Amino acid sequence: MSGVSKKEEEKSDEYSQDMTQAMGAVLTYRHELGMNYNFLRPDLIVGSCLQTPEDVDKLRKIGVKTIFCLQQDPDLEYFGVDIKSIQAYAKTFTDIEHIRCEIRDFDAFDLRMRLPAVLSTLYKAVKRNGGVTYVHCTAGMGRAPAVALTYMFWVQGYKLMDAHKILMSKRTCFPKLDAIRNATIDILTGLKKKYVTLTLKDKGFSTVEISGLDIGWGQRIPLTLDKGTGFWSLKRELPEGQFEYKYIIDGEWRHNELEPFTGPNKDGHTNNYAKVVYDPTSVDGTTRERLTKEDPELLEDERSKLIQFLETSSEAEV
Repeated sequence: MSGVSKKEEEKSDEYSQDMTQAMGAVLTYRHELGMNYNFLRPDLIVGSCLQTPEDVDKLRKIGVKTIFCLQQDPDLEYFGVDIKSIQAYAKTFTDIEHIRCEIRDFDAFDLRMRLPAVLSTLYKAVKRNGGVTYVHCTAGMGRAPAVALTYMFWVQGYKLMDAHKILMSKRTCFPKLDAIRNATIDILTGLKKKYVTLTLKDKGFSTVEISGLDIGWGQRIPLTLDKGTGFWSLKRELPEGQFEYKYIIDGEWRHNELEPFTGPNKDGHTNNYAKVVYDPTSVDGTTRERLTKEDPELLEDERSKLIQFLETSSEAEV
């Protein structure tokens, strides 16, 4: 701990508290102690973020051929990580590749929606580079374990909970299993979505926005006022699931009592929600029911379909 500043420790404490609250599990990350990781398999590592270009050297020494970064710019800025210097240093070598595919931190829905493209990028990188793959987010406790777990489930032939058991025996973390199940179903049922329309009666408002839904609580989308009908509205295409949201009316957060809403949650908030449901008696409905069980097992043709999807789909932004 020599040379560690009070500010660095406070940053880690704050991040750990946010992570624990958002993930629903007690998790601790000490950024000031440097990069940490665990081998899940001889060819697959889950870990925390690289902090300096020298971390590239450490990974090369243990056979890493692909560094797979899931961080967004705010994650990097929070701990002052200079990603450009790390990327530039990695490019000086021919035996390692640094790839960045962003997933929003603490956001299970964004994880679900990004997994198909992110896994396609990872799958192609592993085929291209071979060797050991290092998958990381910031702490290596949420996004990175989830991506590695999905890779084991979709590509490497594991049952989901068998892979999860291996992961949890190696590393303290909390991957969002429902996001993995839902992403699997999304691909196997054709990435279907339905349109949902939100409406709010105008009462002389200047601006109306929503937060939550499929964009997370840190972002907002404006609604449009139809002066003829006197309603603010937003049309949004959503996959299957239940999505909580809240209106922000002239800067004030409120729910609409004329739309479905939840009771107060653990933080005391009451939110509206939109629910997208497909026909449970259809072939896709049967697939959904089977794969949403605690321990889903992919059929041989389903795994082949997933692999084909990964091989042919567009990759995530790098």
